[in-house]
Amino acid sequence: GRGCRVGVVDVDGDGAREAAAEVRALGREATVHTVDVRDADALESLAAEVVDAHGGCHVLVNNAGVTAVGLFEDETTDDLHWLVDINVWGVVNGCRAFLPVLRRADEAHIVNVSSMVALLGMAHNVSYSMTKGAVRSFSEALRGELITTNIGVSVVFPGAIRTNITRTARGSDAAALASKGDSRLAPLVTRPPETVARRIVGAIEHNRARVTAGPDARVLDLFARLVPGRSGLVGRALARTVGSTPAAYTSSAASSPAPPAADADADATASRSTN
Repeated sequence: GRGCRVGVVDVDGDGAREAAAEVRALGREATVHTVDVRDADALESLAAEVVDAHGGCHVLVNNAGVTAVGLFEDETTDDLHWLVDINVWGVVNGCRAFLPVLRRADEAHIVNVSSMVALLGMAHNVSYSMTKGAVRSFSEALRGELITTNIGVSVVFPGAIRTNITRTARGSDAAALASKGDSRLAPLVTRPPETVARRIVGAIEHNRARVTAGPDARVLDLFARLVPGRSGLVGRALARTVGSTPAAYTSSAASSPAPPAADADADATASRSTN
């Protein structure tokens, strides 16, 4: 809608092509790149591909993410590495690969998608909360390092958003989470991905350091600020109330269109999630 060209990045080639088709239907250019964000070398090659295709990059959106639900003590080591490699290293790899390209732009921006569980750790979502908390701290520190440059950094904390993350969830409660994500009640307690996309565009336009998306995320952000010592109690109570649903608190969605850049002449590379 802002007139940018988009490089759609996904581990799922079919999903990337679908999103690119949506962008082209709006009359803008879109390229498709099939990449696993865990692979640092592949992301270095991706940066070169984007430059070849678009002449540069102004906006990087690190959005790929996965979750695991259930008791922490029941999680396997493999699942823990899977979460960290995608949710944390995926963001780090994206930033490292594209920072040299972004520095060459007259104006640039990095958007890292965290989750509201980074504001308030969620029971039965311990490892996911850990990874999204890491994205928060990393983004805030990176913004401090880049504050005097042409590159802005925003971290986004979505609330309950309708995405496909529940379909790939791991952990002892994964099946229950998937069934809730497909239930008729899901549209009543979640919001469409466009809700987050609009907030992301605003963050880029106004160079905001942090953005919450959804009333649930805003309420938890306020509560964590006012009574941080009691936030754990709220996390446990919420987990008991909604069961496994908290794992859907993310905007990492293969079904969501890549958010556009603010600059009409900008290129946006959006990392999507079906890992």
